[in-house]
Amino acid sequence: MRNVFWILILCTLVNHSLIAQISLDSTSYPGSLIGKDSLKVTTSNYAFPSLAPATPGMWDLSTVTDSVPVLFAYRVTTDSFQFADSNNFVFNIFNYQGNIQSSVSAVNFSGKSVKISRSANSIMSWTLGTSDSFIIPAQTMTYSAPHIKIAFPATYNSNWSSAYQSDLNFQLTYLLGGDTLAPGIIRSYTIEKDTVVGWGKLSVKDVGGSPSPFLNVLQVKTIITQVDSYFLKGVPFTNTMLTFFGVSQGQKDTIYEQNYYRSQEVTPLAKVEFRDAAYTQPYKATTHVQRLQNVGVATQTQEEGIRVYPNPVTNGLLHIDLPPGASDGEYELMDMNGKKIKSGKLQSGSACLSLPNLSAGIYFLKILRQGAQEYITPLEIGN
Repeated sequence: MRNVFWILILCTLVNHSLIAQISLDSTSYPGSLIGKDSLKVTTSNYAFPSLAPATPGMWDLSTVTDSVPVLFAYRVTTDSFQFADSNNFVFNIFNYQGNIQSSVSAVNFSGKSVKISRSANSIMSWTLGTSDSFIIPAQTMTYSAPHIKIAFPATYNSNWSSAYQSDLNFQLTYLLGGDTLAPGIIRSYTIEKDTVVGWGKLSVKDVGGSPSPFLNVLQVKTIITQVDSYFLKGVPFTNTMLTFFGVSQGQKDTIYEQNYYRSQEVTPLAKVEFRDAAYTQPYKATTHVQRLQNVGVATQTQEEGIRVYPNPVTNGLLHIDLPPGASDGEYELMDMNGKKIKSGKLQSGSACLSLPNLSAGIYFLKILRQGAQEYITPLEIGN
């Protein structure tokens, strides 16, 4: 009977507390966002923590070393859309900037177009012509159909897809070749498939490099397939032009991502890119470090002054700090079914517990003082 009672309590906590499943709909987004947001990027062979789909899951990217300084994404005003988010784009070695314009409707959050600023890039080192350049004029690149980022309601096991075409206009000046501002198009056909594969909590580094709280997220697997074709003066690139730009006609690229979405934010809390279709080789993580609370090394619990860390536990050692002068207490470690795995006494101050050899997953730690329950908190045991 006691176990049944705790199972009911744990189920309530899973569904209604810090580790509750979330669902995203049109009310999950702000009306607009204007200003400057901060992003961090990790691109290295560093061993990422496990990002396997889970329900519930606890993923910790706060341990990953950032490889570049903090980047800034600018959200600007727009007349026809709710959001206009700055982004950097690259063709060959040429960089250009654009604002991705998107809005929320009753059925989805979707991108509509990209408003691109003019950029001019010298190609003198290739052609030896001092005036030769590759120019991307100012333009609005409109998608032939909406790019659906989130279809509503987004919850565990839901999925959606988008297919659209976009044309990037450019101008080529190659005086020795007889071209003066010759018009060209880079035509892209994009198919994106998204599936919600997990839900739970994610921690990242904040702007100062300290761990954020574990925040409620949906874990979404994203597969993007893009096919690019190239035209100059209305006809496909010649072989010489393809070689010149280092591309191939009908070039196909496939991108594998996991996006971790939270409520009231347009940007994913984390976007992780993978090298393989099995999602086992992460190599790049972009985290949204705006509006995060710094929690330092330890995880702050519901009871002021009590700390439990690290979380996840990866070396079999768990630290529990009680406030100095606080009354002694007890702890209980339970699995998802309410089965007690380990228990013991706690004294005022710090305790270091050696945990038994446990399977990786979510467990619950309960703290009692003076015979009464102080709190219960999810605890991830890693490999």
